Amino acid sequence: MTDYDRIRREYPPVISGEQLRKLLHISKRRCVWLLKHYIPHRDNCGKTRRYAIKLEDAIRFMTDFEQSPERYTATDGQFSSKPYILPAVNPVFLRLTLEDEWFDVPDLLDTETICSLTGYSDNAVNNWLEKGKLRSALTQNGRVTSKAWLIDFFCGKGMRIVRKSELHINLLNKAL
Repeated sequence: MTDYDRIRREYPPVISGEQLRKLLHISKRRCVWLLKHYIPHRDNCGKTRRYAIKLEDAIRFMTDFEQSPERYTATDGQFSSKPYILPAVNPVFLRLTLEDEWFDVPDLLDTETICSLTGYSDNAVNNWLEKGKLRSALTQNGRVTSKAWLIDFFCGKGMRIVRKSELHINLLNKAL
């Protein structure tokens, strides 16, 4: 058990992200992830001293974490340099899964729609389009691709993406 009275004596009422990180004995990456998802904080969007966390919120998180740590688990490989390696997925099953999942999606897709379907950033999607990894056509409204081309990409070159998004991993797990 943690001595919360000692923590209250040693730390100020509002702590920084670095102090929270040291208090929880975690990496900077995991600290940012916890702040984004679980711990209430104020973000000033600066480069230094970015996060301000109330000490009571941090203590509340610590007590909740001690009671149910499984609630705060991250995916394998999320905070290490070694990525989570998925078991081999049969491209035929993946194609069928993607066709079922994206049945009601329009046939022509812009980058914004691709981002929402796949969980990748618009920067990554535009990179695929510009390098020709994902087939596309140039229109007055910008680059578009078809749903069939996106499925072809995910059943081919998209299988080799090292850092897969959560949505991509979920789709691959459904195809197993």
